[in-house]
Amino acid sequence: MTNLIQKSVLLFFCFFSIAAWSTTSPSNTTPNESISQADIRSEHFRLALEHFGQAFIKAGQTTAKHNRLLSQDIVKQLAELKNNSSFVPSANEKKVAKSTLNQRVSNSQKYKNLENIPTQDSIFHPRSTQEVQTLVNYAKSNHFQIRTIGSSHSVERAIYDAENTHEIRVILDGDLRKIVSIDPDETKEFAIVTAGAGCYLGVNPMDASSTLENSFNFQVDQAGYALPTLGGISHQSIAGFLQTSSSGGSAKHGVADVIEAIEWVDGNGIIRHAKRGEDEFNAAVVSMGLFGIITHVTFKLPKKYLVDGIETNQELKDSFLAKDSEGHYTKLHDALFTNNEYIHINWLPQKYVDRTMEWTGKAVADTSLPVKPYSHPLSSSTMTHLASIALGVANLIDEYGYSSDFLLKTKAEILKLFCVPGDKQEFREPWYKGLPIDDQADVHGEMRFSFSEIWFPENQIDTVMERLEELFKDNPKAAGNFIVELYCAKQSPYWLSPSYGHHAFRVDLYWWDKNNGDRKKYFGLFWNKLLDIPGARLHWGKYLPVPGEEYGDYSFTSYRLYRNYPKFADWLKLREEMDPQQLFVTEYWRRVLDIPLPQRK
Repeated sequence: MTNLIQKSVLLFFCFFSIAAWSTTSPSNTTPNESISQADIRSEHFRLALEHFGQAFIKAGQTTAKHNRLLSQDIVKQLAELKNNSSFVPSANEKKVAKSTLNQRVSNSQKYKNLENIPTQDSIFHPRSTQEVQTLVNYAKSNHFQIRTIGSSHSVERAIYDAENTHEIRVILDGDLRKIVSIDPDETKEFAIVTAGAGCYLGVNPMDASSTLENSFNFQVDQAGYALPTLGGISHQSIAGFLQTSSSGGSAKHGVADVIEAIEWVDGNGIIRHAKRGEDEFNAAVVSMGLFGIITHVTFKLPKKYLVDGIETNQELKDSFLAKDSEGHYTKLHDALFTNNEYIHINWLPQKYVDRTMEWTGKAVADTSLPVKPYSHPLSSSTMTHLASIALGVANLIDEYGYSSDFLLKTKAEILKLFCVPGDKQEFREPWYKGLPIDDQADVHGEMRFSFSEIWFPENQIDTVMERLEELFKDNPKAAGNFIVELYCAKQSPYWLSPSYGHHAFRVDLYWWDKNNGDRKKYFGLFWNKLLDIPGARLHWGKYLPVPGEEYGDYSFTSYRLYRNYPKFADWLKLREEMDPQQLFVTEYWRRVLDIPLPQRK
């Protein structure tokens, strides 16, 4: 309680800044946040229109009937839906309604052979591999693009093309969100588990139908089994997690250790299967949706376990980041790759701060041991609001006061309140809670961040850390108003995984979505400094440099991909075989991977 009071008192003087910050902050607020009365009115109108429009399309009204119904009855219909007889839509709202309903009529005609596949918000929800095959064949016959949405955790452009009106969007549903089978072996040490690729690992807070009980992690845990590792959150779908090569913080375990087979529908409309060790398997698992739509994944899962760990806050000189007597980062290397089963390090590199939050854990087979819940620093709404204030003030200082030593010290005092040296907590949790600890934070609301993540060969730790320290020393703005996360990944067999061929040292960069400033310029500071380090690769689902642009001595081109990914040419060749009409290729991925236009026959 004392610590909370200290935070509140120190932050109170900052409130005068928040008004300025909130008025200049970009308009990337979350839904239902700071909504005006006009916004509420429009939102009610939108919801009513959604309901009315769906019923209208299902009734199969012709365009003539649509126009007449719109002119005669829309006010009455919307008023009833809003339970407000005095509601009068504005002229603009009527215009929007008419345009929207016209578009829906057009869509109903455009997709007239797909009536049996459910849709919601113009997104198809296929419930089986056969329905996915139907959608792919329709896209092929009608020259549509088709893209699949998981939990939308990746950068939007990496998922679909928001400006493409000739694109079919898909969210796997029905049987493709369920576990098909859990078959233990004779010893019950392992189980073969097959699941729909749309099944969420944990609870996706953005999907009202997602619950703990229907999540993959909970169901396999109840059966006595587990994944060997998870990322910081578990909101992703199975396919989404695999396709971008997402990974937990462990050099001992990887999801690739337990994936036995995948099923997908390729761009030819063929249902394909591939098993561990096959070239098609190693190419398709990490393919960003460009080989087709993964429909089922088969795992060989070990028995479930607890994660027993500790989180400690340290001054830099006492942390894993402290150099040895010869100036090397041996302590960091050993912590990541030798001494810990699970690990991630949150580094606050700001001038006058330089502290770390160090989270380490190990698997414990005895699941009868008492549980000690982990408490995330931002799990409570009070701490989340305080952190939001602190981030806002620190961002203002970054933007307008970074040349003032006094303001940099003020920023440091604020941030240090959230990382007090000596504070620690011990925990013991089931694996599906103890690993994705950021599930406790409001990552889709006040604590929503954008990311760019760079992976390096294990032997480049010294070079990476030296360059980061140089960057933060030379440019205080580069340290930002939050953390830089340092962790690791196990070597992967998947051709386009950033850890293909070697263990990886990972640097995850955070940009608070309410920040003033330019996200691209912020990430660019790191791309300029780090991307020319040999073997540097980027996380496919997070922010990437602009293709062709120069970043220091580095140019983000396909030449770099051929150089950094030994199997890239083979991957491209297989991708063309799987999708000759490029049904799954958006302009974003065409530019990033330098995919040539398809040959027209």
